[in-house]
Amino acid sequence: MVGLSHTALRQTVASYLPAEARTLAFTEMLSSRRLPTERIGDRPETAFVPQHEPPLVPQLLANEERFIASSLAKLAAMRPAGIDINMGCPVSKALKHNWGVALMGDPRYAEEVVRTTVRHSTVPVSVKLRTGISDDPAYLVEFALMLEQAGAAWITLHPRIAAQQRRGRARWEYVGRVRDAVSIPVVGNGDVQTAGDAIEMLRETGCDGVMIGRASAARPWIYWQVGTALGWPAPQGRTGEPPADPWEEGAEFANALRTFVEAARASFAPADASKRLRFFAHWGSRWLDFGHELWRRIGSARDLDEALAIGDAFFSVPQRMAARTTLAT
Repeated sequence: MVGLSHTALRQTVASYLPAEARTLAFTEMLSSRRLPTERIGDRPETAFVPQHEPPLVPQLLANEERFIASSLAKLAAMRPAGIDINMGCPVSKALKHNWGVALMGDPRYAEEVVRTTVRHSTVPVSVKLRTGISDDPAYLVEFALMLEQAGAAWITLHPRIAAQQRRGRARWEYVGRVRDAVSIPVVGNGDVQTAGDAIEMLRETGCDGVMIGRASAARPWIYWQVGTALGWPAPQGRTGEPPADPWEEGAEFANALRTFVEAARASFAPADASKRLRFFAHWGSRWLDFGHELWRRIGSARDLDEALAIGDAFFSVPQRMAARTTLAT
């Protein structure tokens, strides 16, 4: 979720949360080597607007005590609900620092990272992980048990191996195995693109919660849809039912786009706001039949006002949204 899970998207999602829902929002990955020299809020990655966002959990790329301690001291300014250690990112930039999923290759080292973070943190510490370097469910369960013993408050599992990145199928049954093995909460992640997917993951795996990633940029109203399925009230300020068919979802994307733009305008400098809008359109529009054209046009916009006009023109013609799309690239 690098470039996506920032305050503008979190505010957009918050506008669709059911009135009685309790959830956590996560930052994009934050470097423990960079945070100590920064002031929180100076970069878009650490900007936050607490009155318009769910409780926030910064996600940390970290493996050394001196950087962990000083990063946590800085992150206190965000009034975090928790701290998340990333042990799932498979990209080379994280791996070369022995961050992300690389930590799953060395359980003793990973255990010390968790214990160190817990020792320096005043809030609960969670771990986001993958199946691992290889497809070994027994190793995954042992690793999860180690995380629990090291002090992790909960685990979020994306059940793909590192080499898959976002390709292939997420093996939800592994979420169930970990859920059965540990006593701390387990959150499932991966291949959740619709409200039905989220409900099915809960039922199939017995997990304690579901993390929704890139689909949040396509249909942020997915949280409203899940809430309706569970019998919760509509989001504050909204009435009736959430979008239910492909054409209604296509129309709602126009509203979400406008909400995103206004949140980005209020939260970022103009150049940063435009950059994040382009990335939002790059991912979110993948579910639209002609989303590539929306992305192309927004990419050429000179400023946010022009981007809004482009969006209004594009959605003046009914647009259809698919239930699922490929996320492999």
